[in-house]
Amino acid sequence: MKFAHIADCHLGSWSRKPELQELNINSFEYAVDKSIQEQVGFIIIAGDFFDTSFPTNTSLLSRAFGKLRELREKGISVYVIPGSHDFSASGESILKVCEAAGLCRNLMDLTEFDNDTMKLNFFHDKEKNLVITGMLGRRLGLEIEMLRKINKREFERELGEKQGLKIFILHTAVTELLPESTKGDFMESISYKELPKGFHYYAAGHIHEPSNLKDENGSVYAYSGCVFPDNFSEMTSIKNGSFIIADFDEQTKKISFKEEKIKFKDVISVEIKVEDKTAKEVEQEILDEIDEKDLKDKIFTLKVSGSLKSGKISDINFDAIYKIIFDKGCFSFLRNTHGLSTKEFEIQVSKADSVENIEKEIIENSLKEFEQDSRKEKSNLIYTLLKVLDKEKIEDELKDDFSSRLVNEIIKSLELEEKFK
Repeated sequence: MKFAHIADCHLGSWSRKPELQELNINSFEYAVDKSIQEQVGFIIIAGDFFDTSFPTNTSLLSRAFGKLRELREKGISVYVIPGSHDFSASGESILKVCEAAGLCRNLMDLTEFDNDTMKLNFFHDKEKNLVITGMLGRRLGLEIEMLRKINKREFERELGEKQGLKIFILHTAVTELLPESTKGDFMESISYKELPKGFHYYAAGHIHEPSNLKDENGSVYAYSGCVFPDNFSEMTSIKNGSFIIADFDEQTKKISFKEEKIKFKDVISVEIKVEDKTAKEVEQEILDEIDEKDLKDKIFTLKVSGSLKSGKISDINFDAIYKIIFDKGCFSFLRNTHGLSTKEFEIQVSKADSVENIEKEIIENSLKEFEQDSRKEKSNLIYTLLKVLDKEKIEDELKDDFSSRLVNEIIKSLELEEKFK
């Protein structure tokens, strides 16, 4: 039994870079086409299929739905869980629409809560002899607390009574699988040893670099990686996308797998430290670096950081630099000058490289004075409100309907239904 493990597609990201947004959807389409070519029986999408819970790019949606329909017509099932980006506290999301259209099976509704414990139910695909379940991802790693509330003894007992290929999908940070690039970052994680045992394969999403391990029983824990880099930092480090094709041997009950790379463009990265340099010296260094590089049809990333010895940032003629870069046939140019300052006027600049991390940094800094328990409660509240208020108006939706929808989602998210009856 072959299957594909895909995660972190983030379809709809790079909205300010149309050429990269196109590569993003191309990468997902490639992963689907390769999976069909490999004759997989089903596909797993382990969270963050879309970059928001309700994307509004109709062209992108039609292409994504078109590939899902193609899979359905070929008898290839698609199993998804929401990630921290396409999760909605109200349960309303584009994934629900996908499922209602018969294009995928959203495993979010397998979760049941009972006081301080949580129960995950199983979905049994009898035709494929598959037992599958999953835990959705949430902002700030809140799903980790949910994972720890699973009654593992009862869950593992019930799992042991089932036959076939057994898969657990999760969208979270697994301690032993974290890449070196995340070491030192504030990131709550859970050990693979804390997860329920008895599955043959643990399909993980959330971390965008591929990694894997096997435990003493031969169970595989794996991040497939993202299908396409999602921000500047990932473009300079990961550079390309990936996913996994896995094969289950029904006789030995063992999993074998291979990592499939997704590459459409080469990435060239330059980083310049400006300490003890004037603005004009930095400009010349950038021009010298560009002159040496073959940028034709490539993605070029430029990071400039540090404090200028003299001059202003505006003294660096980035307009002229842009023109030279694109005259050399560059496909896409990404510039990061967030860490660039001057001696004359130096401000504290966030080192975060994504909106999600900037939000996290602001929340953490603003709540430093509170006790730990109060801090966590308040940060959860803030993040819930941010997520709801991040909604966009649906095409043709009236303003009053949009406002009413936001208010209703806030009431549901904060569990205030009783007060507003």
